[in-house]
Amino acid sequence: MSNASPRPLLGGAMVVTAASLWGTLGLFARLLYPLGITPLELAAIRAAIGFIGLVLWVGARRRRLSVRARDLPLFVLYGFISIALFQWAYFATLEHTTVAISVALLYTAPAFVVVISRLFGGEALSRARLAALGMVLAGVFLVTGALRALLSGGASISAAALGYGLLSGLTYGMYTIFGKLAVRDHDPVETVMLAFLFGAIALSALAPPWRPILAHPAHIPAFLLMGLLPTLAAYAIYNRALRHLPAGTASILATAEPVVATLLGVFILGEALALDQVAGIALIVAAAILIARAAGRHQPEGRHRPAAVVE
Repeated sequence: MSNASPRPLLGGAMVVTAASLWGTLGLFARLLYPLGITPLELAAIRAAIGFIGLVLWVGARRRRLSVRARDLPLFVLYGFISIALFQWAYFATLEHTTVAISVALLYTAPAFVVVISRLFGGEALSRARLAALGMVLAGVFLVTGALRALLSGGASISAAALGYGLLSGLTYGMYTIFGKLAVRDHDPVETVMLAFLFGAIALSALAPPWRPILAHPAHIPAFLLMGLLPTLAAYAIYNRALRHLPAGTASILATAEPVVATLLGVFILGEALALDQVAGIALIVAAAILIARAAGRHQPEGRHRPAAVVE
C-alpha cells in the first residue's frame, strides 16, 4: 500500500480517463452485437479477459498477493454485487425500457454513493458536491435523450424498469464503495483482479464466455481489446484514483462516460447530436469543473512523494 499523500486533481484526471475508456464500449457493442452475441455474453467476455489479463500482469511482475482469508468476504461481495449483479440488473433494465432510460437510471449511481458515503463513510455533503450531483443527474437524463423520450411519449418507465434500473445504479455505485474499502489495504490492481475473479465466476455460470469466442474466431482481436482497454485498464485506473478522491466525488466524475460515448457516436459513427444532448454535456462538464475547483481548494500544500504508479 502506498503512503503517498492524496492528490485530488490527479485522482480526478484518472477518473475521467477511466470513464473515457468505459465510453468506448458502445463502439465494441456496435461491432459485436450484429454477430448475435448477447449483452450478457459480452459482460462475461469482458470479465473473463479482464481477469486473465490481470493474472498475467501480476504474474509477470512476480508480485505476491497480500490477501488474507478474512479479506475474502469483501472481495466475494465486490465481485458478485458490483460485477455480476450489476450486469444482470442493467441487462434486465434494457429488457423493460429503452437504452437511453436504462443509461439514465444507471447513472443514479452517484446519488447512491454520496448517500452511502455520508451515512457509513463520514464523507461531508458539501454544497459543491450536492450542486455537482444535481447537475450530473440532470445532465445524464439530457445527454442520453431519456428526458426527451419521456416527454414526447416515445418511451416510458414501468415499475419493473424503474426497479431494475435503480438496482443497476445501486450495484454500479457499490463498485466505488467496495473499491474505496479495498484499496485502503490492497494494491488497486490486486483489488480489480479479485473482484473480477468472483464476478467472472458468476457471469460464466450465466453466459459461458468461451462459446461466442470460439464461434467467432475472426473477432478475437476485438474481444481482447474490449477486455483490456475499457475493462482491465479502465477499472485499474479508477481504483488507483480512489486513493486520491472521496468515493462520492469519484462517482460524480465518472459520469463523463456517457458524454464520451455520445461524442464518439457523433464523430466516429456519424450519429446526430440534439440540443438537449448538448445541454446535458454542458451540465456534466460544468459539474466536473465545480468538483475540480473544490478539490483544488483542498489540495494539500507543500511537497509530497509522488503517488505510486500501477506496475
